[in-house]
Amino acid sequence: MKNLIKIYLVSAILALTLFSCSEDEVELPAITSFSSQTSPNASGTPGELLKIEGTNLSGLEKIILDNKLEVSFNPNLNSYNAIFFNIPNYDFEDPYNFGVQPIKFITANGEIDSQINILQPAPVFSKLSVPNPKLGDKVTIKGSWFINIQSVTFGEDPLEYTLVSDQEMYFIVPTDATEGQHIVITTEAGSTAIVEAGPGISNTTFVDINFGFVDYLFEDFDGNGLYTSTWGFYGDAGDLSVTAAGETGNCAQYDYNGATTFGYNGCQNNEAGAFLPNTATEATKATFKMMVNANAGASFDVILDTWAYNFTVSTSGWQEVSTTLDQFGSNYNPGNAATDTEKIDPSGILQVKVSLPNNGTSSSVQFDDITFRVQE
Repeated sequence: MKNLIKIYLVSAILALTLFSCSEDEVELPAITSFSSQTSPNASGTPGELLKIEGTNLSGLEKIILDNKLEVSFNPNLNSYNAIFFNIPNYDFEDPYNFGVQPIKFITANGEIDSQINILQPAPVFSKLSVPNPKLGDKVTIKGSWFINIQSVTFGEDPLEYTLVSDQEMYFIVPTDATEGQHIVITTEAGSTAIVEAGPGISNTTFVDINFGFVDYLFEDFDGNGLYTSTWGFYGDAGDLSVTAAGETGNCAQYDYNGATTFGYNGCQNNEAGAFLPNTATEATKATFKMMVNANAGASFDVILDTWAYNFTVSTSGWQEVSTTLDQFGSNYNPGNAATDTEKIDPSGILQVKVSLPNNGTSSSVQFDDITFRVQE
């Protein structure tokens, strides 16, 4: 009987020992890093892919955001060392919260409590219903992320607006608006800006108010405008061609061949007489506008008869360049504009010329939609 009791005691101790070892061997899931496509921290915008790295992460069963929203995920992207999932797309009918909030990962081996910072995207403009509104006109802005709006300003003054949806709003152009103002929408994510870029900052839509301006299309190389004849060359001329590579239809392309015999080059319309009204005599009230396609850093001169202005583009691709005519310098020299006591008379302009730097190297520029805007 004593021996039997000893056997029972040994068996019980062995069972306890085995049970203890089994519990010690269970490895709980753990996170070592939590990052997104744009941040090493656990933050991102709606729809952005996030990655969790750690140990014992296999067997993912659920992801719970803010203790209420179940987040979908692809189990095929779940492994022992990693979990991939996308921040849910934002539902404007049933929105979730932005900012820092809890997130839970439930796996077959245990639960992980963590935090995530969901960032609200900054407002984005796509277009205005009226590109050149008059004072008192109703203007509709379309875009995205018009939510949690803190303010809307026109220039530096608060602007009354009506929010139609997260993608649309409208306002009335103030009757006391002045030239050069722009709209700024400020949300919890940030504000718009003219030049800056970065987190919380979106693009700016410039409001080109019509203060009695009239646009005179000079040439669009599609058979429209005040001048639709041929163009010629002068100086160390290269090649000029009309190509279908414009944004909308044809454009002109001037290629300087690098010759330096004359020290100048360019292309121009054949003289066909003055084209602006004889009342357009003030250079400050007339603006030259042209679409160009060139590489960032490209420099070229536009010459109106003998008055010159130099443009240098900061970005590549099609873009508009413009300046008022009082910025053109006399005697083919853009630098003379600062000291010229007399300015060009817009009503007497006969020719538009495009010239490239005569630096001995070949270069090219495409141009289109030459327009003069006159305040009448």
